[in-house]
Amino acid sequence: MTLPAPAPVYYTRRLRAYLVDLWERREFIWFLAMGNFKARNASTAFGLFWWVLNPLLLSFVYYLVFGLIWSSDRDILYLMAGMFVFHFTAQALTGGANAVLGNTKLLANLRFPRIILPIANLLESAMGFVVSLGLLLVLGGAIEGHLPGVEFLLLLVAIPLQFLFNLGLACLTARLAVPFRDVNNFIPYLNRIWLYLSPIIWPLSLLETASMDGLARFATYNPMFSIISVYRTVLLGYEFDPVALSTFAIWAVATGVIGIAVFIKYEGNIVRYL
Repeated sequence: MTLPAPAPVYYTRRLRAYLVDLWERREFIWFLAMGNFKARNASTAFGLFWWVLNPLLLSFVYYLVFGLIWSSDRDILYLMAGMFVFHFTAQALTGGANAVLGNTKLLANLRFPRIILPIANLLESAMGFVVSLGLLLVLGGAIEGHLPGVEFLLLLVAIPLQFLFNLGLACLTARLAVPFRDVNNFIPYLNRIWLYLSPIIWPLSLLETASMDGLARFATYNPMFSIISVYRTVLLGYEFDPVALSTFAIWAVATGVIGIAVFIKYEGNIVRYL
């Protein structure tokens, strides 16, 4: 009589088999991401540039209102750096919710690890994000003469960490959006509230005023606070904050592990809700 394996051993074996299956389908993930990308941009004149144009136009709108009409110490590059980084995460929330619901026929006819869908969707967004970072580096050099030095290497850490953070969020919204379709309607409002609570439109100097003590305490618990801080070090030459990088890493690992674990645990029930 063969005894069942202890629970830790059993789940470790399942996870290993799942990861092996995922790795063997890496080409499928890439072709799925490229196919979605081409289909999404086939009917537009600007194509990939829309991934840059959307946060770019929003940055100009907020700069017009908060930087010129309500004169403050915010500049256009400050807004753009925050908006581009936030837009990548906001796209993960929206894309995660649509990744499963938009591929019902694929799910019904093929057997594969379902997490491939949010990963492919996130890869598509990541390409636009990398292009937007390149544009911002060029503008930073042209407008302020900032040329990235050693801090440029932070991107090798920041981009994978944000990808993991975004994947965790995408998995959570994908998990919730299948049985609860109304999640899609709430996500735009969640993104807007998160935008206003992040140091993008408002300047960091606002936290130094006595009337904003409550906001200053709350801001440190917002993951976008540390994420944007790390990117501004690279893109705008802000002083490096090791606490911000450590907080960024903790948020990324925790959100990624929780989101991926929740999705994998319940992915076998996805088809029954479609």
